[in-house]
Amino acid sequence: MATAEHLSSSRVVVRSGLFNIAGFLASAVYMVMLVPMAKGFLGNEQYGLWTAVLAITGYIGLADLGLSTSFVTYLARFVAQGDLRSANRVITHGLLFYLLVSAVMLLISVAGYSWIFRFLHIQEADWSTARTALYLAVAVFAVTSVAGVYGSVLAAVQRMDAFNLQFVGLLMVKFAFTYGALKAGYGVGGLFVADLTATLLSIPAVVYLTLRSVPGLKLSWNGFDGVLMKSLLKFGLRLQVSRAADIVQMNFDKLLLTRFQGLAATAMYDFGSRPINRLRTLPVTAISSLIPAVSALDADDNAARIRAAVVRSTRYLVLIALPLFTLCIVFAERLMTLWVGPGNTQAVLTMQGLSAGSFIAVTMSALSLVSLGKGEPQFQMRTTLVQAVLNMALSTILVLRFGFIGAVAGTTISMVVGGMLFYGVYARRVMDAPFAFLATILGRPVIAVVPAIIAGLLVVYLGDVVGAGGSAIAALAALACGAAAFVAAYAVALRFTGALTADDLGFLKNSLPERVVRWLPAGNNNRMSP
Repeated sequence: MATAEHLSSSRVVVRSGLFNIAGFLASAVYMVMLVPMAKGFLGNEQYGLWTAVLAITGYIGLADLGLSTSFVTYLARFVAQGDLRSANRVITHGLLFYLLVSAVMLLISVAGYSWIFRFLHIQEADWSTARTALYLAVAVFAVTSVAGVYGSVLAAVQRMDAFNLQFVGLLMVKFAFTYGALKAGYGVGGLFVADLTATLLSIPAVVYLTLRSVPGLKLSWNGFDGVLMKSLLKFGLRLQVSRAADIVQMNFDKLLLTRFQGLAATAMYDFGSRPINRLRTLPVTAISSLIPAVSALDADDNAARIRAAVVRSTRYLVLIALPLFTLCIVFAERLMTLWVGPGNTQAVLTMQGLSAGSFIAVTMSALSLVSLGKGEPQFQMRTTLVQAVLNMALSTILVLRFGFIGAVAGTTISMVVGGMLFYGVYARRVMDAPFAFLATILGRPVIAVVPAIIAGLLVVYLGDVVGAGGSAIAALAALACGAAAFVAAYAVALRFTGALTADDLGFLKNSLPERVVRWLPAGNNNRMSP
């Protein structure tokens, strides 16, 4: 059908990926500016308290029972089939669900905050601030969930240009409000008030863009549909274990360190993990439109194009993710010094350790998105359950035995094991000889990254010699030149080893906008699968 063909076309998928990358870059800039600003206004202890509250409320995300991804999958199917009445029901049922969940989570927070703070060994002097922040964080969850329901519609119809436009606007408003709150001395609570206010202001824009993007969609209540809600929950609950693993990876170590190492250690872990967690989303963000694309292809029973999408997406993820995380490992100390200042050894170790595990997680993410698009979350559910349990057990044991570094080691090991386990379980359903394929796509990029490391380190060393004893500007310039040399050497090595072919350039030329294509070198222009 025409709508399904449009949603799954390579041009639409790549175009959505480009807008997702633009949104990611805006988010990265926001994070780079926010963290040192918050650290400067709050200090390490209060920054650690903010991080701990965020980690606590991160588990609120489990209360959505996986519906956030269910929305995208089901909306993509209904829109592809032209069933806007069912699409409307998905939206209204989602809004009702989040209203009820938010009320329940607020009651739990009011009744249980003292037990939570006591368990984490948060000082009673900080309880008043932490309690206020906790309540505000629940309110932020409620408002963000409402906005997310409408955002799911934009994702389902591949209108990532509209979605990311409003997202960039939201970040700009949020940063302005956050700076004002910190400058006025409102502290940790002010951070959550700024977030809540900015998100509230974004909802009318998201609703407007949704109605414009899907003509004929009428947002009205048509009665409760128990069958639909059961289907959404069944799909979501299978996926929720995977979300739980992600939440554990991002938050469990922070809570563990808050209890056994103190708020300052929590701040150090956040400094190192926050950029890696954000960077891990970049390649995945670029291909997140695979979910609605695969949903449309699966509705059309087109297994060949689904397989082609997995193969090509995984190759490109490796080509992009390997240099990104290698740069973080090689230049972690310099990056951290320029960002939050010198003497943050624990943050440096966190960045280096989590980079290795994140690379494996990113490599497996194309297959993960395909499993969601095909409506088969149970395979990811089982493997990520193992990953979550392993993470909690290893991190706890290793923190008690080795202190701070145990948290990094436990999370890194669990990410590697979980990623490889999922690949082993699911890859055979959509690919031939999956492990031979994995070895093939890893080999040449790994070879290509070696001369890139040498080139990057050499240029940075020469920059240090020239600007010995120089300012932070000189250190930043040396690092930027080293990173540029790394990327240039990597690109040349990719072509030399054959990891990036003329066929790949041809695919990009057929998928990218014309104004971008003219900057690419010549390549095979045959149209290819997504």
